[in-house]
Amino acid sequence: MNKPDLYSTHVTPHSIEYYKSILDKYLPKIRHGNNNNKSALDIGCGPGRVTHDVILPYVKQEIDEIIGVDISVPMIEHAQKTYANDQVNFKVVNAAEPVPEDFVERFDYIFSFMTLQWILDQWSLFSNILKMLKPNGSFLVTYIAKSKMTDIYNEVRNIEVYSPYIPYRRYAPFHNSEDPQQELTSILRDTGFEDIHCEVNPVRFDNYSRSEIESNTITIYPLNESQ
Repeated sequence: MNKPDLYSTHVTPHSIEYYKSILDKYLPKIRHGNNNNKSALDIGCGPGRVTHDVILPYVKQEIDEIIGVDISVPMIEHAQKTYANDQVNFKVVNAAEPVPEDFVERFDYIFSFMTLQWILDQWSLFSNILKMLKPNGSFLVTYIAKSKMTDIYNEVRNIEVYSPYIPYRRYAPFHNSEDPQQELTSILRDTGFEDIHCEVNPVRFDNYSRSEIESNTITIYPLNESQ
């Protein structure tokens, strides 16, 4: 996922309305405090549009800062160049690795949209999220438990003519889980979260053209381009 222009053109537009619907439904449940100097974090911000155009308008009046983080240097460079301002900044951070010192207990709100399924060590991930939240802080995330695209990716990878171009990739354990809701809830409890609400809902993104599907796949799923 190192192609910010493709991602911005072919992935983000189809997701924006869905992300807004999530914020409309669930943000009121996690809002807290009347102060207007809160801090927010967006994990897996990609090229930055969702951080700036979707999340920020929902929390703008109550925050001093929102920081978008991603492990992709090209994504963060694009985000910082395109969307950074006095209230919005972007940094290269891996949420599954040790928490940066200046992130410990820094954030009132943590958000993440369709990203955390790429992180294999879910226990470390949510332990880190808890460390980054202020006492009584809240987080709102949505990510893929199961996807037909993952099944298709794995099937195509097993075809001999394509396998050199498609690397093996492991996914978060929920893809093969019989009860992803219960598994995630258990992880959250084990890592120290107390007030937990977890749902599994079917989501369908329609109206993709063939070229958009191709670009979406190239953007999200890794390919060995040197072959």
